[in-house]
Amino acid sequence: MKKILSIAGALFVLATVAAQDTTPVQKVWNNGRIDYIPLGTEFRLEAENWNPNTGSIYYTYNSGEATEYTAPVVLDKEGQFTLNWATKDVWGTVSNTKTYTGIVDGTAPTIKFLIEGPVYTDEAGVVYVTNQTGIQLFGEDALSGTEFLYLDTTGTGKMENVLGQGFIYLTDREDGAIYAEGYAVDYVGNTSESLAAYVYLDTTAPSVYIDIDIPPVEANGVQYISPQTKISLSAQDAMSGVDAIYLSWNGAEFARYDGNTPISAPETGSHVLQVFATDKLGNSSELSEFTFSTDLKLNPAELYLSVGSPTGTNRTIEVVAEETKTPTEIPVEETEALQPVTVTNEK
Repeated sequence: MKKILSIAGALFVLATVAAQDTTPVQKVWNNGRIDYIPLGTEFRLEAENWNPNTGSIYYTYNSGEATEYTAPVVLDKEGQFTLNWATKDVWGTVSNTKTYTGIVDGTAPTIKFLIEGPVYTDEAGVVYVTNQTGIQLFGEDALSGTEFLYLDTTGTGKMENVLGQGFIYLTDREDGAIYAEGYAVDYVGNTSESLAAYVYLDTTAPSVYIDIDIPPVEANGVQYISPQTKISLSAQDAMSGVDAIYLSWNGAEFARYDGNTPISAPETGSHVLQVFATDKLGNSSELSEFTFSTDLKLNPAELYLSVGSPTGTNRTIEVVAEETKTPTEIPVEETEALQPVTVTNEK
């Protein structure tokens, strides 16, 4: 039976080993002290010259009443047991009693995991990880123990035994959905449910944008903005989502941007605004930088007269003009009425 997961119990690993036969096989396994036996195993008692005409075989199970053996018996209870048996011929002679102790194991392992590194689960239960997220898988089994932990993240069904591999990382994989499926097998062949999940690999940092409401102008290689310009910061992330935007003025410590309030330059002068963003997994964008000045000042214009001559050469003369004080800001309607004046002397 396959069970689909959409929570953080996701299993994933980069399969790098050739496919192997992962078909579970039920078997008796000895750990060096005692046999472990699959639930449902039959035991059969045989004697070399035994038949109903020569005598009987009797057995006891866990010190119960002696029972005559007539057909194979199913071990249908989990846990340790003791079996005693002996033969009795038709004249009443009883052979020496034999004893066997084993443990019946009918419970499959439970898959457990440890995660280190970035992981984020959104409100819908979607799990996001990076290639710096490590997961260690192991099977928890109270009886015979886990022998195999098979896993496939390629979508091909080719399983790899990853038991005991330590922390494993998703490397050399493209961002996006990764389907993982796996199951565990204990030493007697009990197999867990097949667990499956989608995880999303996200190694891409957000894109950062610096927007201004008044276009800048450039003069002598310097970008100037109006002191009244409002600066807005934004970021986009297609996977786990934007977590925060940080900004720094003129090399100061970075501070978190609230994401809603437009900002202005801290004071008149030249400034460097640096911005970066992080997503929910901590992927950090490169610094975006905006260098500008807010103190654009145009020097007063000077008047030059270009005077022609019979020889065909022009002579340029700077004229000293009378200067009067004018308002700091000229109303728009007045600036529209002003027309540039150009003085020329055509030959």
